[in-house]
Amino acid sequence: MEKEQIQDLAIQFANEGLDAEHQVIYDAWILTSSDSEKNIFTEMVDLCADISVSAVDRTEVVISRSIKAKILKQVEKPPKQEDVKLIREEDQEWINLPVKGGAKWLELSARKEDGFVMSMIEVQPGTGFPEHDHHGVEMAYILEGDLEADGLLLKAGDFFRADAGTHHGEHMSPSGCRALIVTSSDNYSHKTMKTLGAVQKAYRKVKGVFASS
Repeated sequence: MEKEQIQDLAIQFANEGLDAEHQVIYDAWILTSSDSEKNIFTEMVDLCADISVSAVDRTEVVISRSIKAKILKQVEKPPKQEDVKLIREEDQEWINLPVKGGAKWLELSARKEDGFVMSMIEVQPGTGFPEHDHHGVEMAYILEGDLEADGLLLKAGDFFRADAGTHHGEHMSPSGCRALIVTSSDNYSHKTMKTLGAVQKAYRKVKGVFASS
């Protein structure tokens, strides 16, 4: 794939998500792409993640006029409004979190204009999370199981809220838990979760290829 095609694919990946046709192209490309080609893709995704007209003008990433025009078009285009969003259970895309023990994350709603992210988390027994700070408010409702947080044992039906600026020690779930989480967009890295999900999807694709061969 040519450099401009890779950058074009990255723009769609970062801004709108890949449609069915481009997802097939991406899945095939990621299996055979070189490290340098992946770097081209990553640089463009990073550029689009925090984009502005001035950022395009001063970026050190080498881009053609046509690619620059596409990025600027994304900057000028008003965000799409979704009056109603429905995610059927069969369409849910869980992301495995890189924590010891095992946990997975389901993003339910993460529109930047809303200012918050709603998600579900499922945690395996004995799984711990490192200490962390909250840049914005975060709230959680325990649906099943239990969670130890800052010396408190939360059980199904319990709710807790952490205000912006609070610091938390390690969290741990003795018997596993399932929780609904609403957190400020300031606490959430859209780019990181989107990239993590794409990598895991590509891995499952590769795994499926080898399993069927």
